[in-house]
Amino acid sequence: MSKTQGKHTQTNNAIDQACLWLARLWADDATEKDHAACQAWRQAAPENEYAWQQVQQLQQRFQVLPDPKTSSKLLRQQKTVSRRQFLTYASLTLGTGLLATEYFNSSQRHSRDYTTRKGEILKTVLADGTHLFLNTSTQVDINFSDQKREIRLYEGEIYVETAPHRLPFAVISREGTLRPLGTRFSVRLMPLYDQLAVYEGRVQIQHAQSKEQTIIEAGFGADFTQSRLLQNHTADAVNITWTTQKITATNMPLTQFISEISRYHTGKLRVSPKLSNLTVTGIFSLQDTTRILHQLTEILPVRLQQITPYWITLLPI
Repeated sequence: MSKTQGKHTQTNNAIDQACLWLARLWADDATEKDHAACQAWRQAAPENEYAWQQVQQLQQRFQVLPDPKTSSKLLRQQKTVSRRQFLTYASLTLGTGLLATEYFNSSQRHSRDYTTRKGEILKTVLADGTHLFLNTSTQVDINFSDQKREIRLYEGEIYVETAPHRLPFAVISREGTLRPLGTRFSVRLMPLYDQLAVYEGRVQIQHAQSKEQTIIEAGFGADFTQSRLLQNHTADAVNITWTTQKITATNMPLTQFISEISRYHTGKLRVSPKLSNLTVTGIFSLQDTTRILHQLTEILPVRLQQITPYWITLLPI
């Protein structure tokens, strides 16, 4: 084995150990001896402290938590597994793969013209004067030339206020091409379809795998796929209050509200099925999602259960 290979293996081992220590300290039965032992391990070698810092950063950035599906499978296989053992076993799936994920995601983000991380909202003015807003976890490329103006949306959600210009404007997503006609509109990529809402002017939808074209007028929106229009709906301006870093809810089911908040919150948010009949009304600041959760406990009969700061469940009082 070469010195380089040996150092690489040593680093990987340290990262695995750091994951194990992190999982152990997550456990609700972690003791002062556990914390002291972890501190001693970190101080034992420089690569240990480096690995600990890397895993801590990744855990905070990518919400590194045991997958519920993994937990169910593990508990079915071994009913006597303790919570500490489960967290420790789950951490083994993280290991060095986390650094590969960090490298891949970082490289992908840097390859895009504009990106936002989870919880980040960005506003920019493009070269032609178009105002572009990027919601949380969004990636776009801008392709302006002497013949066209294009925005390619890879992930997330955007709101666009187009500027008057002699060249055609288009937003291209995986499901199709949107051609606005002097307009304000938003596009959100959903798991199985794209969602368009038009607030001013008109937008033409050209499906990626169909010759069919549909024009959506101001005040309306549409869900569409590569081949067809799924449904039409109204375009409610409250759905773009995220551009001012706020979320507005009017009798929104609590489960749906938490799903929306999860787009901006670092960590796992869950709602007890017993709360499925509750609704939320109000305007909340997206700059502090933890504060939103505590506000819910003041206006609804709910309480927060925190397994870790990154794993919160809403339960009935």
